[in-house]
Formats: sequence, structure tokens, C-alpha cells
Amino acid sequence: MLSSIVIVIVQCTQIKEKDSRGAAYAGSTTCNSCHKNIADSYAHNAHFNTSGFLTSATATDSLTLPIGEFVFNEKTKVGIEKRKGGLYQIAYINGKEVKAERLDFVFGAGLSAYTFAFWYGKKLMQMPLNYLTKEHQWVNSPGFPAEQIYFGRPIIARCLECHTSYVDKKLIQTNDLKEEEEFVKGSLIAGIDCERCHGPATKHVEFHQQNPEVKEATHMVSYQSLPLSRRIDMCGVCHSGIELQSLTPTFFFKPGDTLRSLPQYSAFTGKDPDVHGNQKQLLEAGLCYIIGKTDCISCHEIHNENKVSLKIYSQKCISCHQNVAHTKIEEKDNALLSTNCIDCHMPVKESSAIGFQVSNSKDKIPYKVRTHRIAVYKDLLKAEK
Repeated sequence: MLSSIVIVIVQCTQIKEKDSRGAAYAGSTTCNSCHKNIADSYAHNAHFNTSGFLTSATATDSLTLPIGEFVFNEKTKVGIEKRKGGLYQIAYINGKEVKAERLDFVFGAGLSAYTFAFWYGKKLMQMPLNYLTKEHQWVNSPGFPAEQIYFGRPIIARCLECHTSYVDKKLIQTNDLKEEEEFVKGSLIAGIDCERCHGPATKHVEFHQQNPEVKEATHMVSYQSLPLSRRIDMCGVCHSGIELQSLTPTFFFKPGDTLRSLPQYSAFTGKDPDVHGNQKQLLEAGLCYIIGKTDCISCHEIHNENKVSLKIYSQKCISCHQNVAHTKIEEKDNALLSTNCIDCHMPVKESSAIGFQVSNSKDKIPYKVRTHRIAVYKDLLKAEK
């Protein structure tokens, strides 16, 4: 009898503590039992892999990161070296090693770049160097000093709200009476998991485990049932720019909530916001949203592991714009009409907020992002004439 009670207590404790967000959250691994195909596909998706732990050598090896160095000047450089336990960024001044930190955490799925962090006690600190995957080179982290190795930028919870599914933070008062953030390490959930977008699922899981004959989802909000603005608000939590602020962590923003209830939310004002991170405002500025009621999942298959080609995206455009006449396009370029609407109507633009300083130079590689303001760009038409 006593052993049975102990087992029940242990099981209840495990259920309660299995997800750091609380008992309302079942944990994404629970979703696999009923949604295995979706979960297997999503495991390779950029959202799921937008951050991750690098606490072993094999974790860094899986990113296929090369060793190398970044030169600030003849006296100062950062080496990227393999050492025991993983990959390290190492500061050298006049040829002497002065600091070495292991890559503990990565931000980004590697489609364009990786940003790295290391644990400094209970703080996550950004590393001096980023890695650009398309250019295959190490660069100085955006906003960092151009002549100085910098290990001193803390990664705040606001950053993690868009690159992870949860972290528990504590505010610590320093000796000079300022407040600093510290994180509970075991609480950090890397990547964007199922419940970050679909909301807490414990009730949903418990109901369907007890009622397997019921096929219609219960205790879970259907995206299709939401108004247009609420559908894109869920994506807009992370795709509305860094100015978006909230009195409470956006980790608990759920389908059906509205961004306009958050302090400092900025909607489209007639001037294009920067292409980095402001996809929601840019989408809202185009007629495809205003008239056509296009939302994010009209074009993006969120669970898909495959990179969608420009041709496939273009077919989505054509499904609504079958009778559009392109009088400015010469006959020899007509093939573009069915294979590439995107480069003309959603051109790649340079971010004014981010640039990457290259080694041994003051030059910067601009960060280029495809704008989500779907429109006719007159400057592109003039360039084609």
C-alpha cells in the first residue's frame, strides 16, 4: 500500500514539473503520440530550430562550423578553436590568450546566420562573433565595437521571448541598486515548440487520451476560427519588431489574444519599417492583406520541413491573380510570370538596423531580408526599362 502511494506521488510530481511553464503545459513531446507526422516534419523547421543548446562537442559539430579567426587589428583578434567539450571563441591580445568561452547556446536556424551565447553564472552573454552561413565566414556581432573584443552584452529575456519557448527570469538587485536579469537554467526551453503557438495543451491531451473516439479537437483554439487580425497577431508576437513591449512575458500570448492590448505596439504608419523583424506591419501595408485578407499561413506552411521555392510561392500568388496583365514585361520574360512573382513584388532589401563587420576591415556585409510588403515597386519597373 505504501509503495502504491509513493508511486502515485512520484507520478503526480513528474506530471506537474515536466514543463517549466507550469501544469497547464503538457510538453511538446506529448504531441508526438497523436501528431507524429507533423511533429517529425516540424522538428526540421526553422522555427523549431531558432535556438538550441550547444553543451557538447557533437552539438557544435552538427552545425558544421569551421575553426578560424577574426582580426580586429594587428594586436587584437578572436580565434575560433575546438577544445575539450566543444567550440570556443578565444580573445588574443598581442598574441596572448586573455579570455576563452565555450559556445553554450545558438540563436538562428542557420538559413542566414548563427548568433552564439555563453553562460556567465546565471546570465546568458552574447559572444563577439557571429557566423554567416551563406558567406561561410565569421563576422563581428552586430552593434559590437569595431576595434575591441566584447564579451559583455547580456542577452535579455525580451530576446528569448522570440527565440525560445520559455525561460524563468529573476530580477537581482546589484550593489549600486540597479536591477539585472538572471535566468533559471533548467527552465529554458529552446526553439519555438508546439505549445508556444498553439497554447497550453494539458487539458487537450488529457481529454483525448480519455476519449480517443473523439476526433474533433477540444480545449484547443482553431486558427481557422479566429478573425484575420488575431491570426496574424500570433505570428506578430515575434514578427513585429523589437519595439513591441509587454508588461508580462509574451511567452504566454495565446491564439485569440490581440497585440493591440500590449503597450508600445506599433502598427503600420505609412512608412516602411525596417525589413528585419517587422514582417507583420509590412504585410498589413499591402493590398493583399487589406483587400485579399491574406495572412501568414496563406503562403507559409508552418509545419513543413522543406524550404519552399520561389515557384511554389508564385503559384500561391497566381491562385488569386490569374487575370493580371503585366504590360511592362517583355515577351521574352513571360516565363517569369508563372515562376517568380516574388522578386518583383516582395524584393530583397537591406536592413538599416543590422550589418556584419568583416575580418581585418571596417567594411560591413549588409543583412538582407525579403520585405513582406506585397506591392508594385515602381523603382523596380524603372530599372527594367
